[in-house]
Amino acid sequence: MKISFNRPKASTAYGGGAHFVTNFSNYLEKVGHSVCHKLEPGIDLIFMIDPRPNEAGYSIQEIFNYKHQFPKTKMLHRVNECDKRKNTNFMDQTVMLSNQLADHTIFISKWLSDYFIQKGFNKSYATIVNGCDTSHFYPADRLFNPTRPKIVTHHWSDNWMKGFDIYTKIDEYLQENDRFDFTYIGRYFQGYSPKKTNIIPPLYGHDLGNELRNHDIYVTASRWEPCGMHHIEGASCGLPVLYHADGGGINETCVNHGYQFRSFAEFLKYLDLTTSNLDGLKDKINYEQLSSKICSDNYYKEIVGMFSEK
Repeated sequence: MKISFNRPKASTAYGGGAHFVTNFSNYLEKVGHSVCHKLEPGIDLIFMIDPRPNEAGYSIQEIFNYKHQFPKTKMLHRVNECDKRKNTNFMDQTVMLSNQLADHTIFISKWLSDYFIQKGFNKSYATIVNGCDTSHFYPADRLFNPTRPKIVTHHWSDNWMKGFDIYTKIDEYLQENDRFDFTYIGRYFQGYSPKKTNIIPPLYGHDLGNELRNHDIYVTASRWEPCGMHHIEGASCGLPVLYHADGGGINETCVNHGYQFRSFAEFLKYLDLTTSNLDGLKDKINYEQLSSKICSDNYYKEIVGMFSEK
């Protein structure tokens, strides 16, 4: 089978969608399929990651033109965006219109599928949560200092909705208190200059995993994420997760190995609880379910099902 992704692989620090393409493309090639990232003759399945025009790949309009020419080609739509995520006003409509061309749809969390069902989505779909490359993200034994825990987060996007209201409050708190260390990996919000936050430029792959493993607890204050990758990578490195109650799809993954908070005061409360229960929370992390292998297995089952239908 020849499968075309409308976005390229990523081999550097980038968003979670690009790394999904990398992991699943490699998976498909290992099980004997041909993978490309452009529209060319002979494609059996178009895997659409993002319907928008983009210099890095082809858009829904180009897919429409291709399917008009080759009507037997199927299209699978992976939905990983919505307006609520970044307070935009165009993505929901774009997704719903583009999905009219899809033969099957995969949402990356139950929260996201429920979100679009409430907006009128009523086609064939499945829900598959993201997974990470466990050759890069895995736990490591290290000494833990309960009197000064090391907290970390990482984001490719510097959008305010990634949780910078909490991250800036953490920085302000640390200017007057010396209870813990906080590291931010990635592109920091440009409207604030942190004074006590350890800022590390975006990292990728094993370098990112190594840095995450230098810490004890992961925090994400991101709001209404369709699913996200950052908290999955953090947990896969053996870190319990503190996550915001309005995290969207994030919460579905973290509920067994972390605590949710609604305010900065609750963050401090649950940080203390996490610190006192670190080993117990680490033991609850289901590393297998966080892996890109499980994620890819589930996507592959959906593809096989598409071509098994009469």
